[in-house]
Amino acid sequence: MTSRARFLGTAAAAATASAVPTAVFAQSRKPLTIGYVPSTLFAPVFVAVEKGYLRDAGFEAALSPITAGADSMSLVAQGQVDVAAAALSAAFYNAVNRGLEVKFVAATGYQPQRGRPSALLIRQDLYDGGLRLSPALKGKKFGWIGNSGAASAYYVARILRTVGLRLTDIESQNVPNPEQQTALERKAVDVLFTSAPFSDEFAQKRLGTIVASPPAGIAASGIFFGPALLRNHDNASAVMTAFRKAAAEIVGSGFFSPANLEAYAKYTKQPVDVIKAAPRYDFKADLRIDQGTLEDMQREFLADKILTYPQPLNEVRLVARF
Repeated sequence: MTSRARFLGTAAAAATASAVPTAVFAQSRKPLTIGYVPSTLFAPVFVAVEKGYLRDAGFEAALSPITAGADSMSLVAQGQVDVAAAALSAAFYNAVNRGLEVKFVAATGYQPQRGRPSALLIRQDLYDGGLRLSPALKGKKFGWIGNSGAASAYYVARILRTVGLRLTDIESQNVPNPEQQTALERKAVDVLFTSAPFSDEFAQKRLGTIVASPPAGIAASGIFFGPALLRNHDNASAVMTAFRKAAAEIVGSGFFSPANLEAYAKYTKQPVDVIKAAPRYDFKADLRIDQGTLEDMQREFLADKILTYPQPLNEVRLVARF
């Protein structure tokens, strides 16, 4: 079975499970396939689906999880999904450079002014031995979800800048969430970049000490549209209006409303109590794009030879606004 067939099979099952009572109404709505990374970074997407804002806009949404954000770029660019809720990555810039039809249309979870939902930890025994966020991290083994072109890599690069280091100065390896505790316990990594609730959990278990987080106010996660929406301005605008309506409801204390928490829990597979206790990301009601991060990530990856095309791609090629 092809990856497309598997995805559409899962999406069809999800659509059946959430079908509206009246089949006639469902048939009159336009199908909308959404691939998403299971994280509260994409809370506006989950709320827009669960509260019916996409249905009200005339769409029947079918959601299916994606393991890594980079995987979503080929799916959305080739039209296998209409929307991807994922992070910026080298895979996105490469897709655009190759002429594939995918655009970044919105930023979702911003690094917050308070709290550290994403954090860098130094393994506890090394921290106790005096290792700190400093040039002494050069040559150390860093772990994070994804490859060297993932959003996590960019966030690590932003942290390393503060001590005069680059990604080329460290060793990196992909360590998925289920393997991170074992990696710390077995000393397979010296430093780990992860997100809540794992960052706080590892600190409480004294597996590592949090030493830094990405700068507040930046966002490397968001929403991407593929060909079907990019070629239909009215549909794209309607989808974005539904997402913005949801985003406006989760800014501030609305994030913790019972209905919204249930929506996050459904798609992230995390218990409501865990989500409530974990540090949260910030959201903008208009889902504005963090232009600075969009440009800076590309420059970072070009400088580190993660991206290999000669000149930076301009905004017109990367972004669409609806």
